Amino acid sequence: MNEQLHLLVEHTIAQGVGARVFALRWENRRIWVKQAVPAKHKIWHRLQRFLANITGIALLRPTVSAGGQAGLESEANTLRKLASQGVLVPDIVDVGQNWLAIGDNGGILQTRLEDEMFANNLESVKDHISSAGAALAELHHAGMAHGAPLLRNMTLRDDGKIGFIDFEEDPNARMPMIDAQARDILLFVFSIQREFKKRPEFLRLGWHAYMRAAGADAPQLVPLRKVFGLLRPVYLILHPFRRWLGTDAINGLSAYRILRKTLREEAIQP
Repeated sequence: MNEQLHLLVEHTIAQGVGARVFALRWENRRIWVKQAVPAKHKIWHRLQRFLANITGIALLRPTVSAGGQAGLESEANTLRKLASQGVLVPDIVDVGQNWLAIGDNGGILQTRLEDEMFANNLESVKDHISSAGAALAELHHAGMAHGAPLLRNMTLRDDGKIGFIDFEEDPNARMPMIDAQARDILLFVFSIQREFKKRPEFLRLGWHAYMRAAGADAPQLVPLRKVFGLLRPVYLILHPFRRWLGTDAINGLSAYRILRKTLREEAIQP
């Protein structure tokens, strides 16, 4: 415990910082302070749990953060485990009452990709997406799952190395590891689709980079094939009504179509 840091954080919070996560300068570097929030249990989470129970597909289980101090301590434990395995995650500076201070892990990957697209640097975009897919496979090789490996929860350092942030969800405690990792893959490719709706080749690029690093016989592909089999009738039912669906649902259908075609071409679709 660093008493001076605790005083600085508590004073900043008391001043009304206006954000759940905020930056501070500490010992000549930038750190980030994340404040605890209550757990978010929504109707959608109950629906997920119901679908997981009736289908027997564990990766459909909701992975809601415990919230509060317990949620922060769970995230801190995950960061320690991943750091010990060589995964690029923020270092833990200190843990206080209802807040967690962590080091800077690089710029947000999604923001960097948006900047590169604006500048028409397509090769840089492709390189970063490929690196992200490989980095996710490395995280899985470390025997862990992220829970929400979206582009906004990945970071990019100046040396090009991809890192990860935001480990509030703990899928490792709610489902078998291979199911949690399969869920990671789906969320990762969905995030690419949502960011680059008109560039399906970027989704394929992220998938192929993951597969090269993970291997075609990776155990997490088993539950992934199973859930793709389950989603096929759902896709067929919803596709004719896509013009009336929400943005996320449309992106989900598109991601499913692109990835299913890719899986079939690679002869790993059941």
